[in-house]
Amino acid sequence: MMRRVIKKDKLALLGGPKTIDEKAGRGLKCAWAGKGLEQALCEYTGAKYARCVSSGTAALISSLFAAGVGPGDEVLTVAFTWVATPGAVLRCNAVPIFVDVDPKTLTMDVADLRRKITPQTKAILPVDFYGHPAPIPEIMEVAEKHGLLVIEDACQASTAEINGAKVGNIAHMTAFSWSGKPIYSSVGGGAYLTNDRRLFESALLAGQHPTVIQGLATDPDVLRYASMGGTGDNMRAVGGDAMAQLLDAEVRTAARICNCEFLTGKLKDIPGITPPYVRPGYRHVYHYYTCLWDPAVHGVSRDRFCEALNAEGLAVVAYVQDANHYFAPESKPIQAGGPCHLRTVFQERNLYGKGCPFLCPHVKNPPVYRKGDLPVSEETTLREFCIMQRDISPPCDERDMQLIVDAIKKVVDNIDLLRA
Repeated sequence: MMRRVIKKDKLALLGGPKTIDEKAGRGLKCAWAGKGLEQALCEYTGAKYARCVSSGTAALISSLFAAGVGPGDEVLTVAFTWVATPGAVLRCNAVPIFVDVDPKTLTMDVADLRRKITPQTKAILPVDFYGHPAPIPEIMEVAEKHGLLVIEDACQASTAEINGAKVGNIAHMTAFSWSGKPIYSSVGGGAYLTNDRRLFESALLAGQHPTVIQGLATDPDVLRYASMGGTGDNMRAVGGDAMAQLLDAEVRTAARICNCEFLTGKLKDIPGITPPYVRPGYRHVYHYYTCLWDPAVHGVSRDRFCEALNAEGLAVVAYVQDANHYFAPESKPIQAGGPCHLRTVFQERNLYGKGCPFLCPHVKNPPVYRKGDLPVSEETTLREFCIMQRDISPPCDERDMQLIVDAIKKVVDNIDLLRA
């Protein structure tokens, strides 16, 4: 009878060979899911550090947390945006102070930004809305003058550029989203990017696994809270198929830009329609192709015009007012009542109960949100209509764009029937 021989090699911990090495493991040892994507994001954008998180909202919260935003702080942002932007500020128990937008780019108005800085301002949160970058270089100059951090909400603008520099490598921190965005993942997710090691590590405390914080952080002040995963929240990495999307992001983005330039060339001379504006030196990547409808020209409301376009088979949404209701079959349009500052939470100034965070004892000057405070944002909300990314991206080509033009022209040519 043969006896089983137990090999007694020296323990790997004490200098001996590994029982299962990386080459011979045959699948027993796998790479950490987010590692490849994070490295690729750094190489793609030029940023030094990137961390994948569970969503674009989580990327914003993590970035705000890294900036030290908390109770009593004010964050300057825009109301002409998706709800996640001011929602992330509220999640940090801080107060959003809204800045109006530029009527051409639909991004933060720097002149209004300067007017609204106070001693309580902690950070600036501009939004690259619809894929057009906010004026980040000018905003950075304002921030430097006042000792503030800039957190760029680039959730709709991954692959965008300013003067040849990739978004993600310009602001102090940048948030990306993979949920239906220029870099897309079927399971959602997002990432924050920065060139500042201290900010990168501090953002981990918004909600990463304790062992991840322990493995990535070197700052003793961060490591103190590793055992709780920072706040104890869960914003851990989700990447899905975003890596595959990143590999051909430039090709898809270039094709979408080409399609949108075709649309602009065809639509710019149609009365009542203003196509998207692209600031010189800026790369607009068109998460949506957003035009402005002038109801005064034809005597027909934007909503009636959109209703006619949808009937022609062209899916359009008034994004800020009623959001994108096509993403899930159970969704229905919602009349939001205007930009974010006019919605219930801000009108009642009560999110967590007892007036918090708006009336928190730490808030020195509780804000009041009024209609008329942001005239450009409010007017634009009533005029914008958006063609969705799915209909302007590959494999859609010039022939598909011509169909979009034909649908719009058909409605405009028969506008008298809508007016009647």
